[in-house]
Amino acid sequence: MAYRIFSIFILTFILSFSSIAQNAVFDLRDSKLNENVISLAGNWQIEFGKLLSAKQMANIDSAIYVGVPHSWSNIDQKGIDFPSTGFATYYTKVIPDQNVNQLAINGNVISTNYKIIVNDIVLGGVGKVGKSKEEAEPNYQTKIYPLPKADTLEIIIQVSNYHYRKGGMTMAPKISSYINLIEEKGQNIVLAFFLIGSIFFMGLYHLGANLFRTRSKMNTYFILVCLFTILRTLSVNEYILIEYLHFPWWLSTRVELISFYLLLAFTVRFIYYLFPEYIPNKLSSITYVVGIVASVITVFSPIYYSSYLVPIMQTITVIVSFGILYFLLKACCGKNKEILIALIGFLILFAATMVEILIHHSQLVGETVFALGVFFYLFSHVIILANRQNDTYVKNLELSEELKSYNSLLEKTVNERTEELNTRNFDLIQKNEELKRINDEKNGLTHVLAHDLKSPLNNNNGLINLIKMDDSLNPQVENYISKLQKSNQQGLKLIEDLLQLYKIESQPDLEIEEINIDYFFEEVIHLHEDNARLKKVNLICDISTEAKKFKTDVKKLHRIMNNLVSNAIKFTHHNKSIFIKVSNKNSDVKIEIEDQGIGIREEEKDKLFQKFQKMSNKPTAGESSTGLGLSIVKTLVEQLSGTITFKSTYGKGTTFILSLPNL
Repeated sequence: MAYRIFSIFILTFILSFSSIAQNAVFDLRDSKLNENVISLAGNWQIEFGKLLSAKQMANIDSAIYVGVPHSWSNIDQKGIDFPSTGFATYYTKVIPDQNVNQLAINGNVISTNYKIIVNDIVLGGVGKVGKSKEEAEPNYQTKIYPLPKADTLEIIIQVSNYHYRKGGMTMAPKISSYINLIEEKGQNIVLAFFLIGSIFFMGLYHLGANLFRTRSKMNTYFILVCLFTILRTLSVNEYILIEYLHFPWWLSTRVELISFYLLLAFTVRFIYYLFPEYIPNKLSSITYVVGIVASVITVFSPIYYSSYLVPIMQTITVIVSFGILYFLLKACCGKNKEILIALIGFLILFAATMVEILIHHSQLVGETVFALGVFFYLFSHVIILANRQNDTYVKNLELSEELKSYNSLLEKTVNERTEELNTRNFDLIQKNEELKRINDEKNGLTHVLAHDLKSPLNNNNGLINLIKMDDSLNPQVENYISKLQKSNQQGLKLIEDLLQLYKIESQPDLEIEEINIDYFFEEVIHLHEDNARLKKVNLICDISTEAKKFKTDVKKLHRIMNNLVSNAIKFTHHNKSIFIKVSNKNSDVKIEIEDQGIGIREEEKDKLFQKFQKMSNKPTAGESSTGLGLSIVKTLVEQLSGTITFKSTYGKGTTFILSLPNL
C-alpha cells in the first residue's frame, strides 16, 4: 500500500508538469495509450471573447498560443490583457495511437465551466458555458468522454468564467484508453477514501480520548485538523461533494476554501499545544486569527471576491511554514526524538503544500499530493502521541508499584496506630467512667452541703429578725445587723440557685403543657412590677403573635423569664424602661428582653453564660448576684430545644433573644 501511494504521488507530480505539444498539435502515435495516461499539457491555441468551431480556429491568421494548464488572466492578445472574467475557445489537434480500441478524454476541471467538441461532435461539458454571468453556470467535475475513431482529433474546449478570480484551462485534459481513465479515476477515489477513512479514525480516537479522559486543547485541535482535512479531500479529490453528494458548486467551493484556511489555523494551533516550549504563542495566535477571519469573509462574501484571498493565504502559509520549520529545527538540537518525528512529518506536509502551489500557479485546486502530505503529517503526530501514551503507561506502572509499596507500608502503620488508639481509647473510657463517678459524687456532695447549709441560714435569718425587734438597739448595731442579714440572704440565694441548677441538670425531662401566651406574659409582668417600681423602671410588653396557644414546659419557661426579667431590672438604671417583645417566627415563638442598663464589656461577652462568672459591671442598686442565673437560663433553653443569643453595647444596654419551638 505504501509503495502504491508513493507511486501515485510521483506519477501525479510528473503528469502535472508534462508538456509534449508545440503549436497546438499533440503527436501521440508512439505513446502507448493502452498503458499510459497522457496529459495534454502544452501550447493550445486560444481566442478570447469568442466561441468558435475547429474550422474557424484553424482559419485564424494571427493565432495566439498559451500554455496549458494556465489561467487566461493577464495574457496579452494583440496588445490587450485578458480579464479574469469572460469566455474563450481553446483549440488543439491530437494525432492518436491507432492501436487503441476506445480512446477517451478526461476533461479535468476547467474554471469555471466548459463544453468539449471533438471533430465537430459535442461530447459534453460541465456547467453551462455562457457569454454573460446570467447565462453561465459554474461547476467542477471530472468527466470522461469516449472519443470518435479518427486519424486526427480536432479538440475544441469552450470555456467561460464569471464566478472565480481566474478563468481558463487551469488543469490539462488527459487522454488514454477509456478503461485506463476509468481505472485512474477509480484509483483516485479509492485513495481519497483510504485517506479519509484513516484520518477519520485518527480523529475519532482523539475524540474518544477527549470525551472519556482528560480534555486537552491539543486533542481538540487535532480533531479539527482531521475534520477539515476530510472536508477538503471530499471537495477537491475528484470533486466527491459535487459528483456523489450533489453539493452545489458554490457550497463545494466554499468548503474547499474555508477548509484550507482553517487547516492552516488549526494545524499551527495543534503544533503549538504539542510543543508549547518551542513554538511561540504569538505565531500560532496570529495565524489562528488570520485563518478565522479569512473563513468568515469567505462565508459572507461572493466567491469571486473571496477567491482573491487564495494567493494571500498561500503566501501566509509559506511564511508560517518556514517559521515552524525554523523553530522545529532549532528544537532538534536538543536531540528530542518527538521533535525529530514532528519535523519529518511537517517537512512532508510542507513539501506537499509547496508542490500544490507550484503546480497550480497560485490556484487553490486540490490534488492527491496535498491529501497524502496531510495524511503523513497527521500520522507522524499519531506516532508522537502514541509514544507519549506509552511513556505515560510505563510511568503509571511504576507509580502503581510505588503506590502498592506505600499502601502496604501505610496499612502496616495504620494497624499499629489503630492498636495504639484502641489501647488509648480503652484508657479514656475507664478514665471517663471514673470522672463521671467523681462528678456524680461531687454533685451529690454539693446537693447535701447546700441542703444542710440552708437550714442553719434560715435559723440565722429568724434570729436576726428577732434581734431587730428590740427597740433598744443603737444605730451602729442596727447597721451591723442589716449587713449580717443581707449577707445571710445572699448565702440563701446562692444555695437556692445551686439546688435549682442541680435539679435542672439531673431532671432534663419535660412536662409539656399548653399555655395562653397573653395570659402567661401578663403573669410575668405582674410578678416583677413591684421590684421594677422600686427603681422606677417601666416594664413594657408587646405581644404580636398570630397564634395565642403555645406548648412548652411551663415551669422551665417561668424560670427562664423570671431570671431574665429580674436580671434586666437588676442592671437597669432608675427611670429607664425594659421592653419585652413576643412574636411568631413560623411555629416558633421569639422573645426579646431589652434593657437600658449598663451593658456588657466586649472582653466579657464570651463568659456570659458560664457558671459562677461575675462580671465587672455591678447591679445599679447594689443588688446581689450569684453568677448562676444566666447559666441556668441557657441550660433550660437548650432543654426546651431552643436557642438564646444576645447583643449588647456597653453603656447603653443588653438585649436577650430567645427562639423556642412549639413542642
